[in-house]
Formats: sequence, structure tokens, C-alpha cells
Amino acid sequence: MLYSRELSLSSNHENNQIERKGAVKMDMYFDFLERCQNNLYWKSTDRLLLAVSGGVDSMVLVDLIQRLPDVIRPWFGVVHVNHQLRQASIEEEKFLSEYCATNRIPFFLKRWPVREHPIEGVEAAAREFRYAFFHEVLKEQQATHLLTGHHKDDQMETILMRLVRGGQLESIAGIKKNRNFYGKRLTRPLLDYSKKILYQYSQERSLSFYEDESNDSLEYTRNRYRHQIIPLLKKENKQVLTHFSDFSSDLQDVIILAKKEIENQASTVCFQKGPFCWELDVPLFLTFEPAMKRQVMQIVFNSLFHKEVSEVGRKHQVQIIDLIEKDKPNSQLNLPGNWIGQKIYHKFYFFKEDEQEVATKKIQDTYPLNLGEWLSLSNGGRLGLFEATKESVDTDHTKKVVWLNPESIQLPLQVRNRKPGDRMTLKGLETGSKKIKDLFIDQKIPRNKREEAVLVTDSNEEIIWLIEYKESRLSIEPETDKIHYILIYESKYE
Repeated sequence: MLYSRELSLSSNHENNQIERKGAVKMDMYFDFLERCQNNLYWKSTDRLLLAVSGGVDSMVLVDLIQRLPDVIRPWFGVVHVNHQLRQASIEEEKFLSEYCATNRIPFFLKRWPVREHPIEGVEAAAREFRYAFFHEVLKEQQATHLLTGHHKDDQMETILMRLVRGGQLESIAGIKKNRNFYGKRLTRPLLDYSKKILYQYSQERSLSFYEDESNDSLEYTRNRYRHQIIPLLKKENKQVLTHFSDFSSDLQDVIILAKKEIENQASTVCFQKGPFCWELDVPLFLTFEPAMKRQVMQIVFNSLFHKEVSEVGRKHQVQIIDLIEKDKPNSQLNLPGNWIGQKIYHKFYFFKEDEQEVATKKIQDTYPLNLGEWLSLSNGGRLGLFEATKESVDTDHTKKVVWLNPESIQLPLQVRNRKPGDRMTLKGLETGSKKIKDLFIDQKIPRNKREEAVLVTDSNEEIIWLIEYKESRLSIEPETDKIHYILIYESKYE
């Protein structure tokens, strides 16, 4: 619905004189002017884009910016999205187009095609479309700031909604007056004013604006807060809007100060080891106070789980802290998005591996290895069996060699991954055997590495070598004066 009044087109100087003479209460314009100067929202050389819907708040914002003195008023334009969700949207679009043409304000418009409207989640999709367009115009016009007309009532509604919905403390602190927006600045210079003051200003200035009829519908969550809950709170305390505004400001200040210390502590205890692998120092983490543990874990989660942020929450943080604090040396927690949290003695790992990549690193079958052959392995290495007199056995950091007595083994050898219950004898021990699972625990081998481990057996299934970790009693000391076999493992080869 259009609230139409005669627009005042008098000069800034004349307006200032009129309002200075008759101002009995706070004059919004002069208060706004003072805040712009004191808070330095922008410089005169900046370029502003005003997001304007046609409602009272955005029209007040346009009028205030128009009235600023030349020395502090930068170039500005109006950006508008017609979401085509209501019949009145065409009329609103026309009104803004004509208003900007009359006042010689650059006007940038985009319509949201009806065919792109989703069946569910319309509000979120509309916001995404709107902000994508704003970003587009910011780049095209080389603008430095995007201004919106959010006010005190919006702040109170937002804080209450987020408190009820739940979320991180930074979210509950409400709307920020200034924040980053695609490398530019998103500024909300009307956050210090109530909706009531905006209406009073529009009346004094005879501004025309539109009231969105959907703002009265209780089908929308924000409207239920606006029309049913907030009026009760205002009735309890007339200063409640100011109290919520102060709460938001104070909490944001505390968060800024606390965040520096928390991030500093997090940087001492958690380190990135790869694109999808982070390592946490368990003993150091355990020295933190419970409050610091929780906040550091939140910082770690924010760094790791960008895409899974809605799925990975407080319950997962509690579970991980619980795993770290328990005496159990090895434990694991599966997290959303194929992430894994794994405790291995004095380290806790967060890692994410592509399932196909993990599968290719495992040997899917048992492969024979005959004398004089090389066998390529799925981990990029290769394994060969030769007579010692026919192959160079010079070793380096990529090559390992095991000597074998031909009379002690049965060919062909077999190459595979470990199986449940596998046991092997150990070189240097005269009797007994040990489970491979226990060998891994003793050597503190990560779980994912255990699954990739390769072992060699003879044809009787007696394990000869757990490659890179342990040799069995079948492995002998080198004897160059006799004919022996050698197993050669190269971790990398051309």
C-alpha cells in the first residue's frame, strides 16, 4: 500500500534552517549527520549503493543521504530487487524508478524470475538472489559500501529469533552495524533508530513509501515476533529497544576481545597438516579450563566444517571433548560430511578422505608374487622378489630390503592387506607371535594407515613382512656368499 505525500524538494540549506528553528525534540537528520561524522561510516571519496525496497525505512535512508552536505556525501545509487512475489511489486518498482529519475539518482534494478521461485524456503532463496545482485552491482559500479535500512526494531526481532532458534554467541549478538561483504563494507546506519522515529521522520518530511501487506501475515516467523511478542516486551519496559541495542553492542565488544585470546590458544594446540587433516595436541588441550576447551573447539569447528556447519554442532563438540578427556588411548567418532575425529594416544586428528581414494589405496584382492617379478601396488609403490646375486640391494630412503632363505618359504609369495585376527612372528624373538592389531597399537599407527598396510605371506599363509612396520622370523641377516632371495619394497619409483 502506497503512503503518498507531497515530496519536499527544497534545498538542503533551506531544510536545515527550518528544522533548526523549530526543533523541540531530537532532530533525526542532525543526529544522523553527527553520527556519520563521528563514526566515519564512509569517506566523501567512497561510492555507496543503497538497498531500497520502497518501505519507510529504506526511503528514510535515501532521504537522509540526499540531504547530507556535499563535503561528506559521496556518490550514491539505489539498488532494487523486484522479487515478483506480490502484485504490488510492479507498482513499487515503477515508483522507485520514477523517484530516482526525478532526483537524478542512479537506479539499478533486477527482477527475480517467477520460474526460479522455489516451492519451499522462499525467504532464504530471495535473500540469496538479492545479495548476489547487490554484489554484482557493487563490482560493476566499483562501489565501496552497501547500505541497508535495518533499525532498532529489526535488531530486537533478530536477537530474539536467534535466541529461540539457537546458535553461536556471535550470531545471538545480533546485526552488526558494519561488516565485510564480498570484500566491501555492508553498513547499517539506521540501527540506532526505532521504527517509530522513522515513521515520525517520514511524516515530517512528507515522504512517500510502500507498506508490504505481507508484513501483517502471521505465517512468517519474524511477523509473529513483531506483532505478538515484542509488543508485550515493550509494554513491560518502554526502553526495551534501547536495552536490546545496548546488549548487542556490548556483547559484540566482548566477543571481539575474547575471540583474540581464544584464537591465540587455538593456534597453539591445533595445526593443519593437510587440506583435509588437522592435528590437536591432547596433553596441551587438557591443561585448558573447561570454558576454554569449549571455545577452542568451536574455533576448530568453524575452521574445518564450512560446508557441514548446519550438521556439525554442539553435541559433536561435547562428544569430541569427552573422547579427548577419557583415558582410552584410541577412539574414533564419525562426523557429518565424511569427516572423522580420531584420538591416537597424545594426538587427536580431524581428517576427511575421499572414499574412492581410500578404496584405491587398499588392495582389493590377494596377488601372487613370483621370483624375478615386480608387483605394482595401489599406494604408488612396488614390490619385487629376486635372487640376491642378480639384483642390486643398495638401499635409500625410498627402498627397503628383506633377506629370505629359499629353504624356509614356499613360493609363490602372496601380497594383501591385513585381515582380522592376523598374527606374525617377530624377527629377534625366538618364540611366540603377536597380533598385527596389537603391533599397530604399540607403534601408535593411525587407523587409516592400518587399513592401507600391506603384508607379504608365503603360500602357506605365514606372514613374512608387514611392510614398513615389522619383519618376521623368516627374515634373515644378509649373507652374500650364499644364494638367497631378497624382497625389495620401493615406496616411489619412476
